[in-house]
Amino acid sequence: MTAATPSLLLRRLSRGQLIAIDGLLAAATVLVCWYAATETPIGPQAGWSEPGWASFLVGLAVGLPVAVRRLWPVAAAAAVLGLVALAVGSGAVPFYAGPAPVVALGLVLYSVGLQVRRRHSVPVVLAAAVVVAAVFGATSRDVMGTALITWVAAACWATGRVVRERRAHAAARAEQATVLAVEQERLRIARELHDIVAHSMSMIAVKATIADHVGDEHPHEMREALRVIAATSRETLGEIRRALGVVRAEAAMKPMPRLADLDDLVEAARSTGLTVDFDSRAETARSADLPDDVALSVYRVVQEALTNVVRHSGATRCQVEIVAGDGHVGVRVTDDGSRHGEGESAASRSAAGHGLAGMRERAAQFGGELNAGPRPDGGWVVATTMRYAA
Repeated sequence: MTAATPSLLLRRLSRGQLIAIDGLLAAATVLVCWYAATETPIGPQAGWSEPGWASFLVGLAVGLPVAVRRLWPVAAAAAVLGLVALAVGSGAVPFYAGPAPVVALGLVLYSVGLQVRRRHSVPVVLAAAVVVAAVFGATSRDVMGTALITWVAAACWATGRVVRERRAHAAARAEQATVLAVEQERLRIARELHDIVAHSMSMIAVKATIADHVGDEHPHEMREALRVIAATSRETLGEIRRALGVVRAEAAMKPMPRLADLDDLVEAARSTGLTVDFDSRAETARSADLPDDVALSVYRVVQEALTNVVRHSGATRCQVEIVAGDGHVGVRVTDDGSRHGEGESAASRSAAGHGLAGMRERAAQFGGELNAGPRPDGGWVVATTMRYAA
């Protein structure tokens, strides 16, 4: 099935097409001005009439600059203004037929307003208004008619200015939207990479430490730790490739993590020796029809919270609770650790701070606030409620 061809009115015309349209407008203007020049003068201009060929030359001279108004707007406006003043002032175009050549003047003044900067276009329109008022006022002695024709010429320029300002405003808004979208995507990718790398490297570091301590006395435990390290490394590489594939606009190597994947996350934390209780109410959340972005954020918050427990708390037991409701899902991770942040290097504390910032951003994305801090009865708690349209 072939794609539908967009309407001519919706397509953006090329410069060549626009110039071709100006050529048609110029031809139409030539005919109108020629017809106006063939009119017999009356009133103060009666008694003089140019031959037919001269009328055609008048129409040709006034209309031709319209064809190049996009290429040289100021020069075209000056040429048309001088020719209109000469034609109407000499009586070649009677004053009552004067609106015809003013059509040509209006077209070129529109281009001046559209394409020329204000400080250069304002003098052009002021000069045009003065000349038109003087010529038509002297030939017709009709104040209201002269004022109307002058206003029409100035209005054409003003219309061009309005279109120019609207285009500039639309371009600025489009640029701002692009910058904002790029910044949001950059932050999203940064959160994804932080969550992936911080969690996986914590698991690897803990298992490597275990392998080093038990290597001589319990080689089978060392080999088990090395197998966990290898599996975690492969999984992390896959997730990093998937995240980078988004940047390169490539297909994802594996689906985004969902709540069903929390079991693997909990098992990875248990493999470090940490006892993790996964509250049974999490089954409610897993069976709920959560949007993909909400499920991913819940997964990442739990992942980051477990990473902080393993790396910073010194805890022996941790509990993960996830409760889904009508249009919201609650996350709560608690532990019995007593040294969150104590004895850590500045780099480690900085990394943990970025993790908390990432969790807060994920919670705020769905109208929630992250509560992270010590519990009154000891240990640490990370809790938030994310809301979404049911």
